[in-house]
Amino acid sequence: MHVNIAGLIDHTNLKPYASLIDIEKLIREAAQFGAYAICINPIYAEFARNRVKEDGLNLRIAVVVDFPFGSSTTEARVDMIKQYAAFADELDAVAPIGLIKSGLVEDAERDIAELVETAHSLGKIIKIIAEDAHTTSSEKLILYKIIMRSGADFIKTNTGFEDVQYAALLGNSIGAQVENVRLMAELSKQYNPRIGIKASGGIRSYGQAMELLRASGRQAAPDQFRIGTSKIREVLEK
Repeated sequence: MHVNIAGLIDHTNLKPYASLIDIEKLIREAAQFGAYAICINPIYAEFARNRVKEDGLNLRIAVVVDFPFGSSTTEARVDMIKQYAAFADELDAVAPIGLIKSGLVEDAERDIAELVETAHSLGKIIKIIAEDAHTTSSEKLILYKIIMRSGADFIKTNTGFEDVQYAALLGNSIGAQVENVRLMAELSKQYNPRIGIKASGGIRSYGQAMELLRASGRQAAPDQFRIGTSKIREVLEK
């Protein structure tokens, strides 16, 4: 069965040293290979929106929110969404991992719920990044449940900027892991069967992308499953 992997890809450049030239290249590659979206830092959102419009490209723009730490106040995060929504179609927001670590589950619930409500009130898709490498197995169960029950459009695995040493202390590997995507799929049956899954972090091959798609239990459709990668050329090489 042929799967249009390109149509599931958020082609990504979130490097802090990425230049306008790099973002132009990202847009060209995304259009060339038929990616669904680009995922960029907010500093380039207006530039990307204008370029996509001028060139008449069928390309969505995803902008990251409070990236890569998820450690700003809820008020600041809500303001970010309101500002970025002027140019973004989608918002990829980092979950407040510190609140989960502190046992402040209700605070984390309120934070994520406010982000989701704000994005949806503006007609935007919102993905919440769980940052899997930084949470224990029990913390994942709590965080995944919160994200799913918030009504977010997607739950996303990683930022791609994980702390390798901290992850190792928890017994975790960095990047998108099949077992985490499988857990998301299993928990979603109970908490939100409609939530999409975005696998992101270290995805560099077609086989890896397909394995993650299968683990997600989702259809190969961009409203159900996405791949976040900066390696679109490698991923599309079968």
